[in-house]
Amino acid sequence: MMNTRIPVTPRRLKQSGSTILELAIVFPLLTLLLFGTVGLGVMLGRYITAEQICRDVAHMYSDGVDFSQTNNQNIVIQQLASGIGMTATGGNGVIILSLIQTVYQLDCNGAGYTSNCNNVGLPVLTQRLYMGKQSLKSSTFGTPTSTLMDSEGNIAASVYMTNSDASVRTTSFLGQLDDAISRAGGTTPGTAPSCGAVNASPTCAQAESSIAYVAEVYLTYPDIGFLGWSTAGGAYVRFIFSS
Repeated sequence: MMNTRIPVTPRRLKQSGSTILELAIVFPLLTLLLFGTVGLGVMLGRYITAEQICRDVAHMYSDGVDFSQTNNQNIVIQQLASGIGMTATGGNGVIILSLIQTVYQLDCNGAGYTSNCNNVGLPVLTQRLYMGKQSLKSSTFGTPTSTLMDSEGNIAASVYMTNSDASVRTTSFLGQLDDAISRAGGTTPGTAPSCGAVNASPTCAQAESSIAYVAEVYLTYPDIGFLGWSTAGGAYVRFIFSS
């Protein structure tokens, strides 16, 4: 009878030990790569979801959908943002809606504020609405004082034209609008006419009587932690539609 066993030599023992050592070195790296890929995929998926929600909400907002009404908010919370874990006033995300208009001198004259139109030439907030957990993120364009708004988030012309409260005035809006117009293939930023301000005459990207419908969406990432690495944070997206 023939003996088929392969004799174990010192050389084979050495090779076996090297294989175990190589596996011990490579395995943690492969594990980190696996968890990193999973985490990146989750974050990318949440960003795509935020982008889709923001685009759809901004489009609806610019088409005249009144998101101060509960039924319209439910369309967003229960359908567009289904599975995210958002509620009307809480959850894992926030949707911020803003109407922004640049005040022109003719607007002031027509409203009877010729001599005290303190915000002429400036882009101001005329409405602010929230859906979801408001404390998760503030708007890039500023936050109006709650006492300046009515129950539907509207700010009266007497306030946004004459009130020198800085919370009515937007932050960095014209620059963002310039960028949005440029990306959309519109007019070259900086070529729009002057706002005709009393106090100053800044160049306005926003035409007279034009209204910007701004939607901002922030969704938190699902927390995936491993060896000190975490997906804490969230995805932020904004869309601007202009009439």
